[in-house]
Amino acid sequence: MRLAAEVDRVLESRAFSLWTRAVIETEGAIPDAVLAAIKQRCPGFGLSKRGNHNLGSLWTDLLAWSEQFVFIESKAGGWIEAAHYYSGMDPRSEQTWQHMERSAGEWSEQRPTHYPDFTEWWKAAKATCLEIPPATLDKAIEAIAFSCWAGLLLAGGVQENLLRGEIETHCPGFLTTHPIPPTNDADALARFRTAIVENLLAGHEDSQRVKAAAMNHLRTVRITAYFDACLDHVQIPPFQVWLQHADEFIVTP
Repeated sequence: MRLAAEVDRVLESRAFSLWTRAVIETEGAIPDAVLAAIKQRCPGFGLSKRGNHNLGSLWTDLLAWSEQFVFIESKAGGWIEAAHYYSGMDPRSEQTWQHMERSAGEWSEQRPTHYPDFTEWWKAAKATCLEIPPATLDKAIEAIAFSCWAGLLLAGGVQENLLRGEIETHCPGFLTTHPIPPTNDADALARFRTAIVENLLAGHEDSQRVKAAAMNHLRTVRITAYFDACLDHVQIPPFQVWLQHADEFIVTP
């Protein structure tokens, strides 16, 4: 998926600028290793006249340079804003910022004899993100999708037998403790959907973190947008068919 790949590149570009910021703020200058990394990743950036002056804006200048010279295709195609939008929602964005703040704080207290290069620092930043295995994340996303699909059937109020059969397949015994709520009770419907997701994720450690990561995933954004688009539909197909349609849905942020 081109958008997902572009989001990854935006996150890495932002991480590179934050790495330079942490090192430069500690040193009060541009170390040779950072200078070499900038020249390699951002050829033509133009550091010759900067020296050790105006360093406070260097990291944002790197972001602006990347916007102009790295993300050429997405910018020309008019979807760079979508990449920025989804990268901002990605948990890795906030966690990488926090890693930068930790690094700068630790280095200011005790200046290291050797700074990690960007590859090493970025690997450490991603490790702090506590990445969730893809299979677990997919399962969490599909749990949210299933709750959306169930909500559509409940809203329609005419396909209860289909809903009961699918719930028994996905969540055996669920309906014995969670009866199907009245279709005119929005709060009860919302609680019912939440209970479905929690039931499907009950076997995972730290299920709330898994759920939060799934909620911020690009695929979930697409699925929930499709859910909104289907609210006025009378006939909703079986879950796997609906999920395929949701995955193919076009979202314009």
